[in-house]
Amino acid sequence: EIRDKRKAFSVADYQRLLTSVRNQDQDLADLIRLGAYTGCRIEELCGLKMENVLADRLKIEDSKTEAGWREVPIHPHIQKLVIRLAAGRKDGYFLAGLTSNKYGDKSNAIGKRFGRLKTKCGYGRDYVFHSLRKGVATQLEGAQVPENHVARLLGHKLNTMSYGLYSGGLPIEILKEAVSHLNWDSQT
Repeated sequence: EIRDKRKAFSVADYQRLLTSVRNQDQDLADLIRLGAYTGCRIEELCGLKMENVLADRLKIEDSKTEAGWREVPIHPHIQKLVIRLAAGRKDGYFLAGLTSNKYGDKSNAIGKRFGRLKTKCGYGRDYVFHSLRKGVATQLEGAQVPENHVARLLGHKLNTMSYGLYSGGLPIEILKEAVSHLNWDSQT
């Protein structure tokens, strides 16, 4: 199944996408940067309400799974972006101007724009927006961030009694430290 064969975007891939979209589609460039530095799914970002955008974190409360309900620290590299996007929002959503499809999804149109962009950049069906999440997981594993920290950031279920059933989660300071290992803006 193609879903199982999806690949992770690398830093070079991310930079290639941003270079290709820059000055043409600011909303799409913003979405790519947000996806890369939060690991959020496209619909989690597109459906994010302003009430869930705090000074230092995003509260994901509309995810495809219960484990997906989480708090994601705002990485310093996207702090100014988040402030800019949050300024003057009137429709109640963090990303302005996205319309819902018949299923209520707000990511449909911008997701298609992403699809056209990645195809224009030479990426096939094995690269999708979700490839940014795979890139986040890859960077964090390379930085030896504990797997349970990454699972909490990405909204994955922990299948253990101690952490999965009993734990109330990690403090935001621990998650901030984990996110600090992401760096899409340089090769170092």
